[in-house]
Amino acid sequence: MRKWVIALAVVIVIGVIVFHRLTSGLPDYIRDRAVSTLREHFDCDVTFKNFQVSIFPEIQISGEELVLRQQDKQGFPPLITIRRFSTRAGLLQLVRKPSHVRRVSLDGLKITVPPREKKPKTPEPSPPKGPPPFSVVVDEIVSNNSELDMLPRDSRKLPRIFYIQHLSLAHAGLGEAMSFRARLTNPQPPGQIDAQGHFGPWQKDDPSLTPMDGQYTFAHANLDAIRGLGGILSSRGKFTGLLQRVDVVGETDTPDFSLDLANHPVHLRTEFHAIVDGTTGNTLLDPVRAKIESSPVAARGGVFRATGVERRTVLLDATGTHAKLEDLLRLAVKAGTPPLTGWVNFKTRIDIPPGRGSISDRLKLDGRFDVSSARFSKLNVQQKLLALSRRGRGAPEEQGQGSVVFDLRGKFVLRNGLMTFSNLTFGVPGALVQLNGTYQLRGEAIDFRGTLRLHAKLSQTVGGWKSILLKPVDPLFAKRGAGTLVPIKVTGTGSDPQFGVEIGRVFKQ
Repeated sequence: MRKWVIALAVVIVIGVIVFHRLTSGLPDYIRDRAVSTLREHFDCDVTFKNFQVSIFPEIQISGEELVLRQQDKQGFPPLITIRRFSTRAGLLQLVRKPSHVRRVSLDGLKITVPPREKKPKTPEPSPPKGPPPFSVVVDEIVSNNSELDMLPRDSRKLPRIFYIQHLSLAHAGLGEAMSFRARLTNPQPPGQIDAQGHFGPWQKDDPSLTPMDGQYTFAHANLDAIRGLGGILSSRGKFTGLLQRVDVVGETDTPDFSLDLANHPVHLRTEFHAIVDGTTGNTLLDPVRAKIESSPVAARGGVFRATGVERRTVLLDATGTHAKLEDLLRLAVKAGTPPLTGWVNFKTRIDIPPGRGSISDRLKLDGRFDVSSARFSKLNVQQKLLALSRRGRGAPEEQGQGSVVFDLRGKFVLRNGLMTFSNLTFGVPGALVQLNGTYQLRGEAIDFRGTLRLHAKLSQTVGGWKSILLKPVDPLFAKRGAGTLVPIKVTGTGSDPQFGVEIGRVFKQ
């Protein structure tokens, strides 16, 4: 019995010595294999600040300051940097073919994608570098506090930066697309974007050509963070394309959208197709189909960043067809009830240049409109138009109530909160008004000058003895044709306009 114990002890000692001899070089072996695998997969030089391997009770790898730098991009930041990393794997998993790692944890991942070269170089064969790479499959990669920077080709332009709170990748290392889930922070308007889909395979010769597809949701985006806007926006959609160019089809819903001009919430919904340049963040919108309450508006254009400017410019060509005028006026008029109603068709260029002021003050418009079946909401204004119609037809004594419906059209230009109208015309039975002037969005002050043409002679616009007194001056107001041409002005506010005659202009006509 004693001999068997001694023999067993000798075998155990010999086994420990042999195992120690076999495993003593394993950390160096694993480190070399890891370096060669990363170098081969990303075509980069690989460096570590710290790399540790422990064997018992299972293989554990951890390290700090991992840097992958492309050899032909020495003038650019490293392709990948990782502040800390760790992984665990069983020995039997590593000896499988391909080797399997259950989970890799990353903290402080930063990927910087360099601009694509105009003429891609023909790759030259390179000699083998160290041991052949592992064939490794990572079941799950989890990364927190990640950042993706897309560098533009023009060095004067700012990079496009995406901050990713949480990222998980599944089945990495197969040379195929990986499934992913990501949570991103959107800077403006602030909100959280959740996305899932497929990413890869990684294109080591040109990372910007790495394909991706998936779907996203963007919830509770607070538009109040953008000066001049209000409301809570939500959005969802699908995307497909490459890192450098992504096609997005989606929709937004903002039940309480408002402008600070009026602070009247309206329900804004959009459906859009966007093409996003991943290197600059420039976005082409073609088309955007919106509904303001029940009024349809279509737009095409984009969001662009100028050279050396952090903020972006919005340029759109918008068209409204058979929209409700009152739906649009609720965005800009403070009165609880819009002063005008009717059906409007319009075309306008929308330009919102970058700046820190309110969007309402930076907004530029240049277009034309045509309103049919228009009428004023206030009864006193409608009564003034009704009286104007009776006088214009030469029936001032006519009795009758009701509201006058008219058509309204003209051109408009908005700059610095001041709307300038030209060739503004509207007509009621018996009269035609032509005006040019301005409307101040903030104070709602109006200042228009123009002419009123009545079908009747001036003496016919009144009754009784007044008519007789005015007959001698009929020729004075009958300019360029029959009837009466009166120079007028319209002042006051948009919700309470005041009409008057400019007597001084009578003799200048």
